[in-house]
Amino acid sequence: MNTNKTVLITGASKNLGNYLTKFYLEKNFTVIGITKKSKSKINKNNYLCDLSDAKKTEKTLKKIKKKYKNINLIIACAGASKKTYNKTETIKDWKFAFNNNFFCFTNLLDSYLKIYKKKSTKIIVISSIASSKITKAPITYSVAKSALNFYAQMKAKDLSKNDIKINILLPGNILMKNNNWSKKIKDNQKQVKKYIKENVPLNKFCRPEQIAEMCDYLFGNSGDYVTGSKFIIDGGESL
Repeated sequence: MNTNKTVLITGASKNLGNYLTKFYLEKNFTVIGITKKSKSKINKNNYLCDLSDAKKTEKTLKKIKKKYKNINLIIACAGASKKTYNKTETIKDWKFAFNNNFFCFTNLLDSYLKIYKKKSTKIIVISSIASSKITKAPITYSVAKSALNFYAQMKAKDLSKNDIKINILLPGNILMKNNNWSKKIKDNQKQVKKYIKENVPLNKFCRPEQIAEMCDYLFGNSGDYVTGSKFIIDGGESL
């Protein structure tokens, strides 16, 4: 693997973002991590930033540009799902969903294009099947992710002239250490198994390495002719 490649990962300190950080470090990439609250424990190149704040995002990208002149791959993994309402969503709930699942990417992309002058780059947006299928996820989260998908596709078309490729991954139920599904299994393994069997045709969870391998596929030569595409990785749940 070429050791001169640089990847920027948002949401890099926890769950899938942390896994992807480790995945690319093991491939000898230079990994730049952006996190909102806590820095990654496995990577020294960390920047704390609330990406929902446009000014802070631009300031952070300027710092990164001083140290890293080129970024070959961006994986937008920042996101959050939280239901705080019972029956009716409040404006606070909508703001939380869009700040953490939509604006965190729009601000990143705007700042990147401005500071790096629209250099050729591959960008992978981590969305969710909740963006295209009615699930038990909060409606605020699902709508924000759906908006993210459409925005990413529109930008993919617009930026293709600059050789910037944007693709979207829609994972289903990812199981990994200490994430929400692992906690649900600890609480009620029987109920979780029943849910997966009834809703996922392949009757299994998505593994983080499957997401990482898809990112690697899109970053490689096979992804040179792919942009604006959505890749569903859900074991058939959305069929």
